[in-house]
Amino acid sequence: MSTIVTLTTDWGQSDYYIGAVKAAILSKVPDTVFVDISHNIESFSVAQAAFVLKSSYKQFPAGTIHIVGVDSEPDKNGKIIIISHLNQFFILNDNGIAGLLFGNEIKPAIIVETGFAFEGSSFTELSVFSNIAMIILKNGDIEKIGTKSTEYKRYPELLPSLETNMITGEVIYIDSYGNAVTNISKELFETNIDDTKFEIIINSNFYKSKYIYTSYKEVDKGDIVCIFNSLGLLEIAIREGSATQLLSLKRKSEIRIKYQL
Repeated sequence: MSTIVTLTTDWGQSDYYIGAVKAAILSKVPDTVFVDISHNIESFSVAQAAFVLKSSYKQFPAGTIHIVGVDSEPDKNGKIIIISHLNQFFILNDNGIAGLLFGNEIKPAIIVETGFAFEGSSFTELSVFSNIAMIILKNGDIEKIGTKSTEYKRYPELLPSLETNMITGEVIYIDSYGNAVTNISKELFETNIDDTKFEIIINSNFYKSKYIYTSYKEVDKGDIVCIFNSLGLLEIAIREGSATQLLSLKRKSEIRIKYQL
């Protein structure tokens, strides 16, 4: 069994939350290895948290435990869910993130009924999530702390739309370089466009590109570069610049690919 626990949160780096959760787990399981996937998720952005975790969890070994500390306080339904996927464990608030993480695949979960506004509900990662992680780390039976069910919230994964000679997607993530990652996959592009002439329309009709490159350095400094990144998703960037600033891109900005020109 792995002793790795990952944290994906919107806490930033200046508060005590990270240290408190790690200390609580270490006090009971001293050999735990922590990996901070990100603490810079936008406040309460379940979609961003799902994208960041989804883009990285497949690289972790079996047995890894993932704690998501974004919008983690249970609502009036009062549920925490534990999902096993690829022999890893995901500890989540029942806030819809499961659908964004695992797509349309409905996975059985252990549902922990916490109630509403219970003592410690304002810091659920410490009062509940860390205790669940400790049970898993000690090879405990998580089915004893909850009920197995598929009845939990699932936000649908945002997919691009297909129209006649057009793929319409949107920006789903902005990285630290200001590059805009879209939900248009390389597979979708190759299936519908392949060698056909095309034009990428960025942010309405203000900016356009007729090329997809394999390297950022195939263009001159300051030029637009469209590339399929390591996740196989279309990314809009500016070489040695910020696409979000120079192209006025933000999350949910529309990106269209017109083909058969």
